[in-house]
Amino acid sequence: MVSVHLLPSLMPAGALRGGVAVVIDVLRATTTIVHALAHGCSAVMPCGEIDEARQIAGRLPRGSAILGGERQGEPIPGFDLGNSPGDYTADACRGKTLVMTTTNGTRALLASLEAEVVLVGAFVNLAATVQRLIHEERPIHLVCAGTDGRISYEDSLLAGAFASRFVDLEHRLANDEAEIVRNMWERIQEIVWSREDYGTPPGEEPPLIRYLKRGRGGRRVTELGLHADIAAAATINRPDCHVVVELARDPLRLLVSK
Repeated sequence: MVSVHLLPSLMPAGALRGGVAVVIDVLRATTTIVHALAHGCSAVMPCGEIDEARQIAGRLPRGSAILGGERQGEPIPGFDLGNSPGDYTADACRGKTLVMTTTNGTRALLASLEAEVVLVGAFVNLAATVQRLIHEERPIHLVCAGTDGRISYEDSLLAGAFASRFVDLEHRLANDEAEIVRNMWERIQEIVWSREDYGTPPGEEPPLIRYLKRGRGGRRVTELGLHADIAAAATINRPDCHVVVELARDPLRLLVSK
């Protein structure tokens, strides 16, 4: 069974217990986490607050940590990097632990800890994550981070892409939210996939970039001039990001699942 939770605050108490959660924050935390781990970070440690992140990074061996994240879309003063996927290159990430706090995404991860398994979902690792869950018998929960406590368009689209794929694999949709986002995605998927398969005509913006710009989160990223971040988030099944990202515990850290 597949359920969608459009915000962490909308999850019924105990809903995730015994299940698998896929946390989604397309713009930009989960996209950035996948980039960081795919490009060489040994782990990502999600934090809810800025001071917590600084304290955790300070306890790691000197030179081994990257402090990364944002508040209201902008880099945090004193941090090494912001929340732009493209900043997490192999040179920046190799062998480092990313200690990360963001406005929405890391908090959604921390709100999903009662799930038995917690994965990180983005368009860039969509196929890898679906493949990991093909034979999953536990309930699957798609947890959208949202934007500042409000439902986000871009997270709903990705949840819809997951839901549509799971239906193809004969998983049953368990709530109305899953049906709603699946229908959202299926209304646009033909044009999105056609551009993925055949390319975008010269001078035309890829359709998924246009869709991601429509929501409040996309408009905010655009206002900040971070157009490359939207393009990165709109890349479906990026070859160098074909990884499954899973949360380990004691201590909490995100790793590439082997």
